[in-house]
Amino acid sequence: MQYLPQKYNLDNLIYDRPEEVNKNKIIINIYDKKRGSPLYIQTPELINVFGPIKKDGYYELLLPLGGISCLPFKQFLHNLQNKILSDANHNRHEWFNNQKSVKFVPIIKEINKDATSSMEQSEHLEKCDDGIIKIKVTNTTIIKKEHIEISINELTKNNRLRMIIQIYAIWVNKTIETNKLTFGIYIKPEIIEEKNSYNLSFIEEDKVLFESDDEDNKSTTSDSSNDSSSDSDSDNKSTKSKKSN
Repeated sequence: MQYLPQKYNLDNLIYDRPEEVNKNKIIINIYDKKRGSPLYIQTPELINVFGPIKKDGYYELLLPLGGISCLPFKQFLHNLQNKILSDANHNRHEWFNNQKSVKFVPIIKEINKDATSSMEQSEHLEKCDDGIIKIKVTNTTIIKKEHIEISINELTKNNRLRMIIQIYAIWVNKTIETNKLTFGIYIKPEIIEEKNSYNLSFIEEDKVLFESDDEDNKSTTSDSSNDSSSDSDSDNKSTKSKKSN
């Protein structure tokens, strides 16, 4: 089922049994309420600051989580991490064979110069101060623009993206040399939709100052008063003259 991040109850998460991918990696699938029911979350609009980064067999998007619109999604990711860390501790025997040396890789990552060589060129770099998420894009991900399916290389840098992501699985990697375990959460993008950015923006209207007609009214009133006064004086003079006669 698909949810907005602020609408989902994380108590509904359930986990499948650990599945061995190879001798160094296992995955634990995550479901919504019952096994086989995938959990989809809709993201807010995120700025595609760096563009797609080509990796070995897939592409990666680094998306900043800055801005008010990202707060519910960012809070959801924090709560998801805390929930899975708590459940990992409870299931440590089954998931990690009760191994004590286990390192968690957080979903929200800090930006650094090792992440991308082009970060200094981005006008939206300040949005990375609140962290970024890495999205692994494979050939199963549907990418659209204006309702038309496109390739990942047709995404426009600095345009806005919104996604439907699946909270897919927990991955556990084992480093043979050190015998240490690392685990994290695999977020799988199902649909990525690019929103057009517009070069035009609305111009703020200047306040229009209307000239007052009071002065004209005063002038008119004054003239009218003078005229009335003159007429009155004339009438008085005429009356006096008649009395004299």
